[in-house]
Amino acid sequence: MATSQIKNAQEIFIGANVAALSTGVVPNDGEIIVLDEQGARVTTASAATTDKFKLVLGRAGQNPLFSDLIEVSSISNVNSAAGAARVNQVTSIGFDGTSGSIDVVANNLYYIRLYVQELLSAESDGQKIKHGVFKSVSSSGQADISLGLTSSLINNFLREAEKFITFKAICSEALAAAFDFDETVSVVKGSTKIQNADATPTYNTGTSPVVGDFVRIGATATGAVSLTSDVYKIVAISGGEITLDRPVQVEGGDRVTGSSYTQVIPAAAGNLADWGVVLTGADLSFGYPDYKYKIARWETQLENFGSTLLGEVAGSPGVGTYESIASLEHFLKGFQGEIYRMGAPNIYQPILVADPAVAGGAYQVITFKHQNSIVTGSFTNEVSPKQVIVAIPETAPAFAVTATPNSLGAVLTVLLGSTITIA
Repeated sequence: MATSQIKNAQEIFIGANVAALSTGVVPNDGEIIVLDEQGARVTTASAATTDKFKLVLGRAGQNPLFSDLIEVSSISNVNSAAGAARVNQVTSIGFDGTSGSIDVVANNLYYIRLYVQELLSAESDGQKIKHGVFKSVSSSGQADISLGLTSSLINNFLREAEKFITFKAICSEALAAAFDFDETVSVVKGSTKIQNADATPTYNTGTSPVVGDFVRIGATATGAVSLTSDVYKIVAISGGEITLDRPVQVEGGDRVTGSSYTQVIPAAAGNLADWGVVLTGADLSFGYPDYKYKIARWETQLENFGSTLLGEVAGSPGVGTYESIASLEHFLKGFQGEIYRMGAPNIYQPILVADPAVAGGAYQVITFKHQNSIVTGSFTNEVSPKQVIVAIPETAPAFAVTATPNSLGAVLTVLLGSTITIA
């Protein structure tokens, strides 16, 4: 009878925000401890003479999760990284909130071509080509071009199943708080209309906005406007109802007066300012049933933009984010014998340890490799390379803090032969 192993397997152990540090061989729920080959607790002192060990994760209502028996002498490629938040890609065309402008050319077809990485489904790793266009006339200025391109991009993405890029027009005109609306403004995301609390909207203590003026709206109901806030053009006013050039893209809610949540930019000032178009990667859906973690990435090409500058901040999935840890945990259930990880996820919903409200916003991640070996039925030594991943909340729980004697961080520092800083 032959015995076989899984090669190149991975194991993940995800700790929780557990206050207590246990002393026995049974870990608290969410605590990770280290046991030796005989099942005794490994301490900071005993770690130096421990040849083999197991990681054990306590799980309430379930049996603890054990790692393979790990030989200290076979450990390699030890890495430790602090958690880091996801960064969504940002592309700016023209004014970027600090500098820049759109080159104005009459009777010109401005063309933005986007090569979007098609990582948004399990079926394709190709590219999706999207675009935004605006045809200028002799009277077009930067405002017209920026607003026109933004509307075109929004419309081009309307039929997508998920909004994976957001678009806004921004203006360099910096105004004092006096240009805030004098009344509360109600905003509904996706609507072309905003509602002023007064039948005769005013700003600057009594000045009424007119068609052709611009409205700058904060990203959230309680977020003050800035030079990177979305700007819209007023195309109609009927009492307190103000119609904008395109659907509102920012968060809905009432913007109360007196806190610079909404602001009027007079047409004369706005038309003389610099303008830009900003594309920002959206926070994509994540979770049951596929748990595929993804961020939006794209390449931008400009045609007929003259000397207009193109700026970009690259996106990053971060380190130890809930999404990346949960995605990895879900995938690695296959190594635990979970045959329904793929194929029938709607029947068997996975039970994951990863916490979307992880303390500190992300996990610190420790990884190392080891060689797991057994003697097979043919009396040969079969070696299986494996990797272990340990995830600890960025706001480290007591059981893991390296400076605490007998903690996970202190013990792993000795066993792995590398400083594991968990603080």
